[in-house]
Amino acid sequence: MHDVRSIQDLLSQIRRAEILLPEFQRGYVWNRDQVRGLVQSLYRKHPTGHLLIWKTYKPSPVRGAEARENGHSLLLLDGQQRLTSLHVLFEGEAPPFYEGESLFFDLYFNIQTEEFRFWQKSLMEKSPAWISVHEFLRQGLSVMLEGLDKVDKEQRELVQRNLGRLSRLDQIRDYTYTVDQVSGEEFTVEEVVDIFNRVNKAGTSLTKADLALAHVCSIWPEAREEMRNFQAAMSSHGFGVDFNFMVRCLAGVATGSVMLEGAFLHVTAEELQAGWKQMQAAFEHLVNVLRHDAFVEDLGDLPTLSVLVPMTIYLARQGGAFPTDVIKRRFIRWMYLAGIWARYSGSTETKLQQDVALVAGRDLDPTPELEAAILRERGRVTLEASDLEVGGANTALAKFSYVLARAREARDWFTGIRLYDKAIGKKNGLESHHIFPRAVLKKSGFDGSADRKIINELGNRAFLTQKANRSISSARPDQYLSDVEDNQPGALRAQCVPMDRTLWAPENYLDFIAERRRQLAEAMNEFIAGWAPVAAADPTDESAVRERMRAGESDTLEFKETLRWDQRESKVNRALEKVAIKTLAGFLNSKNGGTLLIGVDDDGNAVGLGSDYGVLKKKGRDGFELHLGQLVVRDLGESVAPFLTTTFHEIEGEDVCQITVEPCDHAVYVEDGASTILFLRTGNATRALPINEAVKFIQSRWGKTA
Repeated sequence: MHDVRSIQDLLSQIRRAEILLPEFQRGYVWNRDQVRGLVQSLYRKHPTGHLLIWKTYKPSPVRGAEARENGHSLLLLDGQQRLTSLHVLFEGEAPPFYEGESLFFDLYFNIQTEEFRFWQKSLMEKSPAWISVHEFLRQGLSVMLEGLDKVDKEQRELVQRNLGRLSRLDQIRDYTYTVDQVSGEEFTVEEVVDIFNRVNKAGTSLTKADLALAHVCSIWPEAREEMRNFQAAMSSHGFGVDFNFMVRCLAGVATGSVMLEGAFLHVTAEELQAGWKQMQAAFEHLVNVLRHDAFVEDLGDLPTLSVLVPMTIYLARQGGAFPTDVIKRRFIRWMYLAGIWARYSGSTETKLQQDVALVAGRDLDPTPELEAAILRERGRVTLEASDLEVGGANTALAKFSYVLARAREARDWFTGIRLYDKAIGKKNGLESHHIFPRAVLKKSGFDGSADRKIINELGNRAFLTQKANRSISSARPDQYLSDVEDNQPGALRAQCVPMDRTLWAPENYLDFIAERRRQLAEAMNEFIAGWAPVAAADPTDESAVRERMRAGESDTLEFKETLRWDQRESKVNRALEKVAIKTLAGFLNSKNGGTLLIGVDDDGNAVGLGSDYGVLKKKGRDGFELHLGQLVVRDLGESVAPFLTTTFHEIEGEDVCQITVEPCDHAVYVEDGASTILFLRTGNATRALPINEAVKFIQSRWGKTA
């Protein structure tokens, strides 16, 4: 059935809370042009569509009010954007059911030209022809005419000459809509939403997530407000995820499924609220990891939000944090691969559910299976140069190249400013820069239209500050790149720019991007590979120990000739014990851990532990291990013991002690006289961090201040 109602009548029904908005509806999304277009059509008496109302006697979740327990409710299915706009025009405020980002209160009408425009000071401030549509419609023509004697002569005469146009504007309130009505107790929410989607083909259809949120709000009324507040809080950090994401994560935490049907529709309000708290804590921790470990500054750095769904659900089910540093690193690696290889393109929901089933299972580390799914689908996870023959700043590989530049500590080519700081994100408004500017390539014979793809290719893009980018908008690379290398050594290599200077000439552009594709692919593969923790060598495999001794000291390997015997002084030197303890502390605090080999000289030769054995109360390996353990407990505390593994090897007839150190889950300090110092392994040395550096490092490493 249908009815005919004037705008005036419809607004009265909204004021009396007779017309309500069902919870499953999206918020207000119209822009200025759409509002102006509606008013123009109403003024000209053009058709502006029908309205669709659901008349139901069943209490239904609504926004901004309560559905009637007794009697019927009129729920607005189609026409929310129009009625919200009209309510603002006539009432000067949003309707009770309003939810959205922007409303517009500054529409003006020129009574001479019949033009509608939003406020422009230079055009309207001194022109009496422009009147506020909002003010006029709220008061009406009669009120305006009653006050004519209070305005100046020019404006009074202007109004009198254009009474016909003003009357027509005033008559908008009498414009009528045909209101189609769906009624009957047999209609379910799902059926009504299907009707809405078919009627609203020109708009945005409701999704499963919209329906799921409506269901959640029906049993937990505060849910939408909770999610809105969380969204706002995360937006301040660059991670303002949408309702769709939050609902899917909530479903995954509560049921282990993101399908938003079946078991999810039977979850209690208490279970939803508990799951929401877990999901919030998990996502906040994940944001910390993304910013401080994974070089991801905000959601714009990710090709799709979907990669964060399995990670959030996994964290929620693990108490809000990754169980180990190794698992964290593997998840970061998987996230990069899932984005690069478009894991969730096509059949998104099905693939997402497959991955969520893995992270919600019993396996503490599901990343091998997650990565295997990508490998089965794509056939490989290693990038090739040909994969980088893409253009556009929003492609997955372009976004990843930005992450890569940050990870390689890229600097602006002209100021030397680092492009990214983990504490504050990007600096100075970064832009994607054409290494070979379009103007230069055009002079070399490239057509701006026909060759657009190859000009905009990823191989021709680097990241600079806005000011630097604009200053070289037409400079030849073979001129300005030489200056960059001279003034900022290493800055070009950090962004994988080929250092063969002959390639910088415009006539060699095609060779340049071919070589840069190769270097970028190689750097990307190395970066991703670096997130896969190196499998610990079998403690009984002495050939592996020999290989490491030959390789020499590094950021994860240190040699000590003795633990406590001073070879030069030929006596016990407890200061040497302290040096070994500091090395262990440095490895414990680092993200990658490390290995300390005692009984090996600086050149990687086995010299044995005989000197140490001779000055211990209990001789041999057992006495050495016992003494070492006592030093660790005394100087580092018992809490680090689970992160240390001690084994002995016989190398070239000599005993060598190997202490394998895993990254610790908390900061480890060393008492040094009256000071408490945090040591960190950097390069092939262990250094004490000054207080200010230690605080920053702890915040970055563990996400806390102590």
